[in-house]
Amino acid sequence: MPVFIALYRGLNVGGKTSVKMEALRAMHERIGHREVKNYIQSGNVVFATDDPAEDVVKACAVGFAQAFGFSSRVMLVGADRWAEIVAGNPYAEAAAEDPKTVHVGVCLGRPDAAKLAALLAKTKGREAFEVRDDVVYLHAPDGVGRSKFAEGLEKAAGVPMTMRNWRTMEALQEMAEAVED
Repeated sequence: MPVFIALYRGLNVGGKTSVKMEALRAMHERIGHREVKNYIQSGNVVFATDDPAEDVVKACAVGFAQAFGFSSRVMLVGADRWAEIVAGNPYAEAAAEDPKTVHVGVCLGRPDAAKLAALLAKTKGREAFEVRDDVVYLHAPDGVGRSKFAEGLEKAAGVPMTMRNWRTMEALQEMAEAVED
């Protein structure tokens, strides 16, 4: 049975979009997903389902709005693709030294690398990025919270995006592998 990772955008940030992860897990179970697990309080859910990805995204969006009374964009990634993203990290050495400095932006569509490069030149930070298909890898050695580049990343990319830090990326991969076994 295929395993997916759902990334809900903007949950539990600033107190406006508060969602208990137990309730999010229960919502996934109600719509028929199996072996549902979540990771930390920011809307990361791993589960198994036989449904096709496009049906899963729709069911998650509708189920979420019904359960919580507001919408959250959900990005869905298959476990195999997730493993490719983790294995393809061009900043693996930096992640091994300090995982807080490496983030991954999962995008709906291909980000605009030229506009990202222009933003990086404008912000003059020490960050580095690399675009691979529908993913932006970010190395922010001074921290993503202080990064002017990270602040403008999604707008410059030109596509919807949700960021996860490297620890979360690895943790979700381990969870997906456990569901697959």
